[in-house]
Amino acid sequence: MRSTTRRPGAFGALFQGQEPPEAEPVLVRPVPGSVLQAGCAVVVAAMLLVAWSVVGPVSLLAVGLSALGGALVAAVPGGARVGLAVLAAGAFVLVGPPASVVQTMLLVLLVHLAVWACATTTRVTWRMRVELDVVLDGLAGVARVQLPAQVLVVVALVVAGRDVTSDAWRLVALLAAALVAAVVLPRTRVRD
Repeated sequence: MRSTTRRPGAFGALFQGQEPPEAEPVLVRPVPGSVLQAGCAVVVAAMLLVAWSVVGPVSLLAVGLSALGGALVAAVPGGARVGLAVLAAGAFVLVGPPASVVQTMLLVLLVHLAVWACATTTRVTWRMRVELDVVLDGLAGVARVQLPAQVLVVVALVVAGRDVTSDAWRLVALLAAALVAAVVLPRTRVRD
């Protein structure tokens, strides 16, 4: 008969006055949470700036307020923060003249990126580290959504009676960029 000594697990350690052992994940290519938070702020600021450009010319005041809006979104925890920024961008678009085709396409791209960035950074603290593959998988998902979304933008603008022929080369460039991003970024892998 074998004699085995039973060691307490995490639950048993609590009752013996010991702290349970902490697990430290090993990351191959870590991205600091602060970089993700800063990226979220930049994307939201760019979205607000493009929306502001629909209303009028971009000034130093517009750049400062957009940067402040991006910083506030990155600093305030919670999932509803991106909603306020998207509502602000939508308000700019509604009160201004009709947006150009390029502005509309950029806003669709930036809104998708802002929602993804805020959803990702809601689960990440400033001190956390995230595997680069996780970030790239999320960006690949955004890129795969962008191709049909950008096509729908063009179709909606044509149906609404907008002339898109003057911006044809920009349309092709944005659609090509979305296609390249969807193909080049890594696809989600099934993990064992």
